[in-house]
Amino acid sequence: MFRMDNRIVELASHELDLHPEARLDDLYKLFYQGTFGPKHLMEDQAVALRYLAEEIDCEEFDQVLWQDVSYMENFFRLNLVLVKNRQVLIDDLFRALVASSRVGASMTREDWKLEWLRIEAVLRDSLPESIFTPESTISVKEALESGRLLHHSSYYKRSYHPHYRVISREWFERLIGTTY
Repeated sequence: MFRMDNRIVELASHELDLHPEARLDDLYKLFYQGTFGPKHLMEDQAVALRYLAEEIDCEEFDQVLWQDVSYMENFFRLNLVLVKNRQVLIDDLFRALVASSRVGASMTREDWKLEWLRIEAVLRDSLPESIFTPESTISVKEALESGRLLHHSSYYKRSYHPHYRVISREWFERLIGTTY
């Protein structure tokens, strides 16, 4: 348990170093993605491809090109500016998404809820109180009850323009290389 608590603090602290405006709902999304990967996104592959193509056309992107979000599984966020600039081909990224959607953790909604409550307890003991806004706390509670994934907070979207996809470490290394 101690090792996982360390990983919780490490992952959240790194996120806050990269994105100081992150709130609890953004951290929830981070841990969810680090556990399940893009599974939720790839339920309808045609829709996922259309959204991917639309999002690549955005004008503003986060400065962070990739981020290790591994929690229970090994996943990375890959900034879509790399696709827009043709450093990664959209077809290759889509193959990575399809393959990565098969490797996320298999947990029941109740198991994830219990895991998140443990994560949140560790976060509350180790992070500044400003992370835990009433809005973000309510959003996370609603997401846990409904089983849906959250969008990033308005603070996060406004500050960082997050346009990325989550892929497995294996596919990240194929697309980017191992020199990260």
